[in-house]
Amino acid sequence: MQTKPKLLAIDLDGTLIDTAPDLAYCLGHALESLGIAAPDTTQAREWIGDGIEVLVERGLTAMAPDRVDTETRSAALTAFTRCYEQNLFVRSRLYPEVLETLDDVRQQGCALVCITNKRQAFSEEILRLAGIRDRFELVFGGDSCSEKKPAPAQLIAAAEALRMPVSQCVLVGDSYHDYHAARAAAFEFIWAAYGYCDSIDAAETLIYIDRFSDLAARINA
Repeated sequence: MQTKPKLLAIDLDGTLIDTAPDLAYCLGHALESLGIAAPDTTQAREWIGDGIEVLVERGLTAMAPDRVDTETRSAALTAFTRCYEQNLFVRSRLYPEVLETLDDVRQQGCALVCITNKRQAFSEEILRLAGIRDRFELVFGGDSCSEKKPAPAQLIAAAEALRMPVSQCVLVGDSYHDYHAARAAAFEFIWAAYGYCDSIDAAETLIYIDRFSDLAARINA
């Protein structure tokens, strides 16, 4: 890092928490309720990161391309949402040593915010169920600002809310959306290489972590 950060923004899905099992379960439930075959978890992982609406759209397009119409989209999204409300943190799990690492980073003087494309209400509840909501000063979901990642709106709003210069802000995330949002907001970026995105087409060599517990050392490097 060029300077030690004062604000650490962290993505949720694929970075803090492996949420794919619950997302895949509810996507399968939603599609099966419409007589469509369910995808496996491996497939669903590839579709995560742009919010629930896009996840359902991708699932429909892959599993029933001849049924991607307004009525089916609406029915699938309704069924998914009802399922997910009851399955936010049932099969999902924190990645190893997340809690300890968050505490370590906070003790080093970093303010923490969670920046995710998941809906705000779902994000808040998942963090609460995972036992880490109180570690974050702010949570910005996909419906918190006018735009979501890869746009920089959430990151800029977080920096402004905490009165932090972007030169002292870092985003940690696993996807190309996180990378592009960080670059657009002039944040430093750390790639969570263990997450859902196998690679990122970056314009420069990425700082990365192979496990969340590496984060404290990276921000001090």
